Amino acid sequence: MIFDAHADILTDMYHQYKKTGKLDSFRLRHYEKYKRADVKVSVFVNYTNPYYENEQIFNETFEIALKEIEANFDIMKLCLTVKDIEIGVQEDRIGVILGVEGCQFLRDTDHLHELYAKGLRHAILTWNETNQYGGGINDNSIGLTERGIEMIQEMERLGIIIDLSHANEKTYFDILKYTTKPVIVSHGNCRTLSKHKRNYTDEQLIALKNRAGVLGIAAIPNFISPIREEQTVENMAKHIDYAVKLIGIDHVGLGLDICFYLGGEFINSRVQGFVDIDQVENLFQCLRNLGYHEEEIAKIKYENFMRLIHEVLI
Repeated sequence: MIFDAHADILTDMYHQYKKTGKLDSFRLRHYEKYKRADVKVSVFVNYTNPYYENEQIFNETFEIALKEIEANFDIMKLCLTVKDIEIGVQEDRIGVILGVEGCQFLRDTDHLHELYAKGLRHAILTWNETNQYGGGINDNSIGLTERGIEMIQEMERLGIIIDLSHANEKTYFDILKYTTKPVIVSHGNCRTLSKHKRNYTDEQLIALKNRAGVLGIAAIPNFISPIREEQTVENMAKHIDYAVKLIGIDHVGLGLDICFYLGGEFINSRVQGFVDIDQVENLFQCLRNLGYHEEEIAKIKYENFMRLIHEVLI
């Protein structure tokens, strides 16, 4: 059983609906792969590009996604609570936690409450850009703003999973300063192994551990290695192993971010040995080859993120 902390499925639902007018994109494009991978729960995010899209698209993405989840209730379960996740697993439906990847188009805390009422339970403050709430990795000059402090504290009060992904270092540490509950990095790898700006320093990872947080390792080629020939499932497993040795087995999970289906330029993830989500077993075999026992792999697959969700969701 797998918990995947990051997938851009809501955005795919939006784009496919705009092309076809049908609410069946997950069923037709993803469902069988998710079943083969044994993904039982995932955070499906609304990624609305902050540089060239707008609030209308942001809001429509949620509306269309909610309609598709409802129309396909036999295979998907919208999860607002831990109990909903348990029901989804029992009924063999994929548990969906609604998330947002970047709050550029979130107007204020009233807007947050509107989305919470519809099912939002996860949020990333920025997608690389600087917005009214804080600085992303494309701008290191600013951390959390006053509005950002207000926003994340209201998220925490409501029981929304706060995700540090895409934040610059100032914003990252500011979020830790102004919150108290466990937080996550849903998708990102270890900067010591690959110096991509979206990967995380040892200092950041240790701070995440100290907040009882969880890091989701991603199947993104450049996160794994800057060298094309080294963008392999074996080296992805080494990121997991490095993080486990640094911050402990209880703080590492999966945030696969296999999202090649959005752009159309690529036909798979381009990670050798892990080209799509239904090849995730190859990753676990690599961990076994590194000496991991099944009990440890179970923590990475599912248990660590579920422990955090038990603490955060109200």
